[in-house]
Amino acid sequence: MRLIGLPTVAVAGCVALGLSAPAATAADGDHHDPVASVTNMKVRPGDTVDLTLRNCTDPSQGGRAQGSLVGGNTTARSPIENTELTPSVNAGEAATLEGVASISSNAKPGNNETIYFVCNSNPDKVVDVPVFIAPD
Repeated sequence: MRLIGLPTVAVAGCVALGLSAPAATAADGDHHDPVASVTNMKVRPGDTVDLTLRNCTDPSQGGRAQGSLVGGNTTARSPIENTELTPSVNAGEAATLEGVASISSNAKPGNNETIYFVCNSNPDKVVDVPVFIAPD
């Protein structure tokens, strides 16, 4: 499954979610599958979040994170737009992909939204991480 055009319903079988402060993380059951995290589980439109993806089969190929399509004949996404993930520049974390995104003004306060992650090297393994859009 390619990340572009993901449906807004569940995408990748059974996904086990683990939440830890201050980051939200998610992965499916196999310890070799990708694991994603977002700094801050509670965000507001305009906030910046750090995105991390680990366990890609070939991290040098990079990855992507994005929110769901907003709809209404637009390509806008919420809570984040398409974001490229690139290999970490930190020593010892070569298998880690990182990116930074801003929470979109399309994100509706009071809602839970989902950020989808995928490694370019194994696009059939989509990982999703929930974030809560805090009311103003």
